[in-house]
Amino acid sequence: MARQKPGIQIREGKRDKLEERRCLLACKLIDKHIDLAKIADSEDKQRLFDLMWLKFDTDLSANKYFKDVKKYSTAYNHAIKYCQSRIENANIDIGFPKLIIQSSRAKSFRTQKWFNDGKRVLDFYLNWVKSLETKKAVDITLSDILFTLIFHSAILKAPVLQEILDQIIEKRISLEQVSGLPTITVIVNDDTYHTNTYKESKAVHQAQVFISPLSAHIIQSYIKEQENAIIDRDRNFTIYKRYQSIQLSQANQGNDVEFGLKRFLMGAIYVLENYFNFSLPEHTWYIVTGEEDTYSLATSNWQSIIYDIQHGTSNHKEELNCRISSIANNSSKKKNHKLAVEIAKLFKSDENAKVAKKIFVEQLEHLNKKLENNYTPLNEKAIVGWLLSKTSNCEVSSIQTYSNRITNRWLALTQDVDLEHYQEEDFVALYNEMIELSKTKKAKNKAATLINEVHQYIVDHYHVESIAPLATGNRAHHRVGYISENMFQALLIKINGLIMTVDEKQALSLALILGHRCGLRIGEIIKIRIRDVAETQNYLEIRNNKFGNNKSLSARRRVLLAQLLTDSDIKLIERVYIKRSAYESQTLIANQAGLPYTAQAISKILSGLIKEVTGLSYLTTHHLRHSCLTNFQLMSFLYDKDYQFDNQPSVKFLKSLLPYKDDQAVDIINQFQTNLAYKKIFALAGVAGHANPSTTFASYVHFTDIQIGLLLWQTNFMLSIRHAQLLKIPRRRKSKIERDPLETNEYLMHKLKLPELPQPKSSNAVSDNLAEETNSTKKYAFDEVHQILEAYAEKSDYEYLMRVYDVSQDTFEKWYYNAQQLREASKFQTTKGNPRLFDSNNNNGLLPIKDRYGDDRKNMIRMTDKFRDVYQGSNDKSAINKFVLHTLINAQPRKNFIIFKHATDLYNYLEIVCQLVYKKDISLKVYNYEHATKADQDSWNAALKTISRSQIEFTELNYIKGKSYQKQIRAELSLTSQTQPIRIENRLDSNIPISQWNVRTLQIFCHYVYIMIGEKFN
Repeated sequence: MARQKPGIQIREGKRDKLEERRCLLACKLIDKHIDLAKIADSEDKQRLFDLMWLKFDTDLSANKYFKDVKKYSTAYNHAIKYCQSRIENANIDIGFPKLIIQSSRAKSFRTQKWFNDGKRVLDFYLNWVKSLETKKAVDITLSDILFTLIFHSAILKAPVLQEILDQIIEKRISLEQVSGLPTITVIVNDDTYHTNTYKESKAVHQAQVFISPLSAHIIQSYIKEQENAIIDRDRNFTIYKRYQSIQLSQANQGNDVEFGLKRFLMGAIYVLENYFNFSLPEHTWYIVTGEEDTYSLATSNWQSIIYDIQHGTSNHKEELNCRISSIANNSSKKKNHKLAVEIAKLFKSDENAKVAKKIFVEQLEHLNKKLENNYTPLNEKAIVGWLLSKTSNCEVSSIQTYSNRITNRWLALTQDVDLEHYQEEDFVALYNEMIELSKTKKAKNKAATLINEVHQYIVDHYHVESIAPLATGNRAHHRVGYISENMFQALLIKINGLIMTVDEKQALSLALILGHRCGLRIGEIIKIRIRDVAETQNYLEIRNNKFGNNKSLSARRRVLLAQLLTDSDIKLIERVYIKRSAYESQTLIANQAGLPYTAQAISKILSGLIKEVTGLSYLTTHHLRHSCLTNFQLMSFLYDKDYQFDNQPSVKFLKSLLPYKDDQAVDIINQFQTNLAYKKIFALAGVAGHANPSTTFASYVHFTDIQIGLLLWQTNFMLSIRHAQLLKIPRRRKSKIERDPLETNEYLMHKLKLPELPQPKSSNAVSDNLAEETNSTKKYAFDEVHQILEAYAEKSDYEYLMRVYDVSQDTFEKWYYNAQQLREASKFQTTKGNPRLFDSNNNNGLLPIKDRYGDDRKNMIRMTDKFRDVYQGSNDKSAINKFVLHTLINAQPRKNFIIFKHATDLYNYLEIVCQLVYKKDISLKVYNYEHATKADQDSWNAALKTISRSQIEFTELNYIKGKSYQKQIRAELSLTSQTQPIRIENRLDSNIPISQWNVRTLQIFCHYVYIMIGEKFN
């Protein structure tokens, strides 16, 4: 008798079936309302689609099966995916609506109990602040410091209060300032993440705590009075015990508060809000109290921002690798699904005795050797190789323990994962999933330690991207970092100075811009297609496609380029878009062969440049995203109409970090945000592509601390003239305490004379480099030359392209003159007066037809890259000039070879061409070698020995009997194409014109070189 399923499973099954039916119904409504044929024929496709979608949405929401919000949103999201798939298949270029992200607001602390507590804490504060009227500096106690930190500096986290008090007691506190705001650097003793900071080789959670000038004055006064005092005997008191002690002493003075520290700190919010009018957004209060997280920048990062520190000036010779499809790559790998079992067997002997280490190592080495080939997935090589590396200093029993902890989960979660192309954030997400499989904190940390070791092994042996340690002791790592606008501009200058092709520099610059301005992930940037960008370049869509999927449902979004980019940024994206516009189904960022880049290739170079420019080893490409979201939240704060900031230096400092002027920043905020305060954080999450604002603030927003410091500067703490004695304010200024309290803050700050954060040692400042004018010659790609001259020849708007590509009139006229020379100059013509480089039917063209095959375009890319090195590295350019001119003078319109009649010409030609292409790609056809004289053969042998004999074809011409011929050697050089033999074999089935069968890469390359720098050859 079959066992009946439990009721829970039966109900779950029914719910799943109902949801499946609802999704099918939503798809039917899509088929009913979205007419792709009409959209394809419409002049305004987007508008028609939006109208159809509105009808669908109205029908969906009115249907009885979708009245529930969750059911409606689930079906709506399913319909979007179904509709997107249909439109992608139909190749229609329109934008899609956003997915509905289900999230909820945090539970509010504003209960009746909190309200009652707040009133009692206010009474407590009024009694305490009144007691200060009779105090002098010598009378200040640690209790007074605790309360001023709570009420006058809004520090409501117990661990932070504990650390500041400990610093004061132990006489190691250092009061400093950042742009006129007092601050204390603290190491928080809590269980949260560490933030790129180490103390005595241990990871710590560092925070920059900004306090009010009033609190800073009270602390400084206490320190001066206690300079010669004995350290407090209660210095080991926890903050909770200290609070209990204070409760007793205050109760004896009639100022009784009987509830605990946590309720007292929450009640302090009532005082700050209702008595001081200290206004913070609701979510920021959760951050202040520790209910939500956000992390402060490390001191080193603050220093790099304040002082614009730049390190190093060397040019990088990096190479951006073309993307290889991860699916194709993984499919070619031979997976061993029994590897976990094979590893487990190594730890067992036939007699159930301990395995001898020698035998174990031999068996493990044998297994490792089996995996050492290109067809084994990296995850399998990694785990076996790492286990083998442990044999040098661990016993078999220890290795078995490590293997039991990590092997199964490693192989399970990394199966079909393309680790070679992972970047830091991908590794962190994958490893966190592994760590979460452990149940206890202790087990999680042990797993994290082993994962760190495995990852370091594949970094050392397979050169994947390195990551910061996942755990050190009991503290996980949090990647906090920020790149200012000055640093960003320095990075653009750095990219412009790299030894790379123009296309590669543009790819890096555009990736940098989209990361820093728009907050896009590198994985999102490299998969943006031409069709995902609006024709006006006003916006782009982040969506799933064949080049990659979004990280989550909420990552699907529209990015408003027109609002977020500056004029120079827009000019670059316009330039790249126009260059790539013919390939709408391909990626926006691509190399000269039109192939996409991998995220790892882009990230590796950008991360290296970021580290070099900032001098901070922990900053990576992902911190461009941090910087964008931090800037967005900073703009929301600085341009909030509810705040009226005076001319405080920190306001100017914070605005200098932004890429926008005041009016543009206001426009951006108005575009993205509403006037409802609680919705502002959801706007920020929308920009980030997050479902929940908590994720955005916890990981990506890093300036809430200085913002609180700025608001504290602006706060009237309702002090009276009777506090003048404590504040050490002279008689002539006493009246201003009540009449102009903000001026009192300024006076206190002036008297404090706090030092700025110390400036670190550095080579030079970024601001110095930004002020320098760059006199380097502008560089252009062949595609840009092609588009401008082609537009001119076809009488199109070539001047528009000149503006986009930043080509001067002088440069254009030089290109045009050189191009005409290739058609009209006698040296580039045949004996019949026809141009050698053009078809006889091409009367007006200035440019040759480019090779259309991938292998041949790769040759063109290599030649372009290498030619710049050869040309710039050569003092005598005559050999290079002869190479270009010989190619052009001895070329034929429909032939792929270059003719040589003299051995010295071939020898000199090969000297140059072998530096530009691989020797294996060069092919020679030699005529009359056997019938030539011995002296002639010897002169040619010097040139022919450069190339392998297998790449040389010797041919003897047939001569008419009875006639005498001069049998001189001549040669024809061409580049071998991998696809040409197949194309010629299948020529009858091909619709490609015969003029495009032959590969003329050398001729085309030299043609463009002459157009761009031909005047130097004359």
